[in-house]
This record gives sequence, C-alpha cells and structure tokens, in this order.
Amino acid sequence: MMQDVSRFTGKQRYMLFILMLVYACHLIDRTIVLVLLDPIKHEYGLSDTQLGLFSGLIFALGTVMAALPLGTLADRRPRKTILGVCIAIWSAMTLLCGVAWSYGSLLLLRFGVGAAEAGLQPTALSMVADEVPARKRAKAVAIVHIGSPVGTLIGFVAGGWIAGHMGWRPALLLVGAPGLLLALVVFFTLREPPREHVPTATEDAISIGDFFRTIWQDKALLHVVLGAIILWLCTSSSSAWWASFLMRSHGVSITTVGMIMAGTAGFGGILGNFIAGTLSERVAHGRQDRLALIAITGALIYFPLSLLTLTIGNLVVVVICLFLQMCAYFLVFTPAYSLAMGLAGPRIRGRTAALMSMGATAIGYGLGSQLTGILSDALRGFAGEESLRYALLIMMMTMLWAAGHFGAVYFKLRGRHRGAVEAPTE
Repeated sequence: MMQDVSRFTGKQRYMLFILMLVYACHLIDRTIVLVLLDPIKHEYGLSDTQLGLFSGLIFALGTVMAALPLGTLADRRPRKTILGVCIAIWSAMTLLCGVAWSYGSLLLLRFGVGAAEAGLQPTALSMVADEVPARKRAKAVAIVHIGSPVGTLIGFVAGGWIAGHMGWRPALLLVGAPGLLLALVVFFTLREPPREHVPTATEDAISIGDFFRTIWQDKALLHVVLGAIILWLCTSSSSAWWASFLMRSHGVSITTVGMIMAGTAGFGGILGNFIAGTLSERVAHGRQDRLALIAITGALIYFPLSLLTLTIGNLVVVVICLFLQMCAYFLVFTPAYSLAMGLAGPRIRGRTAALMSMGATAIGYGLGSQLTGILSDALRGFAGEESLRYALLIMMMTMLWAAGHFGAVYFKLRGRHRGAVEAPTE
C-alpha cells in the first residue's frame, strides 16, 4: 500500500503540536500585558507614551539585540536546546513582572522577555522547514501558527478575568509559570531534525556577509522580509492598543474587553490560519507566486475592515469587523513566513527568520506601538478622549504599504515561474 504523502508522520505531528504550544505560550506572555495597560497606567501614573515604551519599544529593543545572534546560533547549533532555554527565560521574566517594584523594573523585565522571545522564530521555523518536505511546508507553518491566536485568546481571557478579579500582578504570575514546564518538554522530548545543509567552518566565518548579500540580491526574498516587517508595523501598532481603544471609545470594562479580544483575535485568528493553510495547500500547490497572491488578497481585505472597526459607533458591528480583520491578518502572515522559509534555503533559514522577527518586532511591535502612543498624546488637544482612535486610523494606512511589497514579490516570482516553464522549449 502506498503511503499517503499528503499526511504528516507521527513524529512530524508531535513536533508541530509542541511548537504550536510554544507559539501559544509566547503569545500569552506577549498579549497579556496589552489588556493590563490601563491598570498599570493608573498604578504608576503613566502617559500613553510611557505605556507605548513598556508595551512595545523596550520589548522590541530586547528582540533587536538578541535576534540575529540567536538566528546565527540556530543555523549552527541544536535548535531545540536554544528554544528550550529561550522559553524558560521569557516565562521567568513574565512571572517576575508580576512582582515588579517600579516602572523601571517593569521595563527591564520586558526587555528580557523580548530578548528571549527572539529565539522562537529562527529555531521553530528552521526545524519545521527541515522536518517536512517543501510541498507541505505552508500547511505545517499554518499549523504551528495556530498557537498564535490560541495564545492570544488565552492571554486576553486570562488577563481580563484575573485582572478584573485579582489585579494585574496575579495575572502575570499565573501565566508565566506554565512556560517553565513547557521548556522542559521541548528540551527532553523534541528531536532535532536533520539539517538539509550542514555549514562548514569556512561558511561560518563568512556567513553573516553572505547572508545580507543573499537577501539584497534576491529581490523576491527582500520584499517578503520588508512586507512582513511593514505588516507588523500596521497590525502590532493596533493590537497593542485595541483593548485601550475599546475601553476609552466604547466604555467597555476590562473583563469584557478580555472576552472581546479573545473572541476576535483568538477565534478569528484560528479561522484565518485554517483558511490560510487550506488556500496555501489547495490553491498554491507549491507555487510561491500564488502564496504571494494570497498575501496580497489578505492585506486588501484587512485594510477596509480596519477602517470600519475604528469608525463605526455600534459595538456589535465593531466586534464583527475586528473578528474578520483578525482572519484577514493570517491570510498575509502565514503565506509570508512560508515564502520566506522557501526562498531563503537551508543555509540561512534561521537568520532570515531572525531578521524578520527583529525587524517586525522593532519596527512593528516596538516603533508601531510607541508611535501610536505618541500620536495619541499629540492629537489629544484636537480629539480629546478620542485621540487614540485617530492615531490608529493613521497607522492602518501602512497595510497598503505592506500589500505593495507582496505585489512586488508576486510579479518577481511570476516571472521566475514563467521562465522555468518556458526554459525546456528554448
């Protein structure tokens, strides 16, 4: 009987499941602070600019400083070991945020969380790329990334409920502890997949220069990296502030906000990831140019939905639009990372994922969140309590920028595909 090549093996399914849990853990630790921003603001008497520094920029600074070194390690050393250590560190730092004694200590600990989480993308995506064949890679990436909306769902539900009943400190204490157990599971039960390419000592010596040269020369890969970074500039600048927007502009309580964000970002993300994985498998059929086309479509759906979310007065309609927005986000995110792993090749996959993580976190999660806070403070004289709404409207325009990069990817890969088809007849 012939083996069904469309199915994953037992070992592959176990790896994808554990990595999905790791992504969930990562998003819980990252997301929970977003629903806790207003309680933290009131306890320490912070401005929106200071909140943006805590929720985004300081976290991003840690990622920027650690991403490329960790990505280089992921291309040379056992990835499961690096990943296990990183999980333990970011979970411990999140837990310690619950006992922070000042705003300054919160900043220091969030810096540590960001630095440790920089190790996730280069290790996990590199392992997936080596574990599954290229034709199933997009589906595997989609499965692993289901952990992102699941973690978002748990983070907002747990953060909203615990903060509403016990305060923001117990929320951070309770979500940090499980990650320490997950680190042990990764370290002791995951197997290190064999690499497609084992770097030599000579390649190690010149790898950083070769890496940046390859990125620059391969314009399709360059635009994928830039598109992913700008995607995060748009989505992370808003996700850091959705909870505050709903509380300020719609008068929603912190507990209800947690439920709304869990339902929209969580269930919407799960549905969007499922759709993205299905389209990548059944429509793309391994064609990278079609993956780029899916990403373009997702971006052009996301943009008008974001405008409706921010301008409609009816809360029910806002929640529906936000749910659909989160679905559309994964139509961009999942194909983008699958494209990056396919175009990068085995020699530089870890560093490519690290570069995307570094740029996306620094410019998106860091600068985007901080810029939104600055815009909100600057517009307060004009818009009053609605200043955050206008700041978010400005930031949503960057989704069109991201769509432009994926459009460039599509045309470049389309040209390569035509060249490959026509080559035998020449």
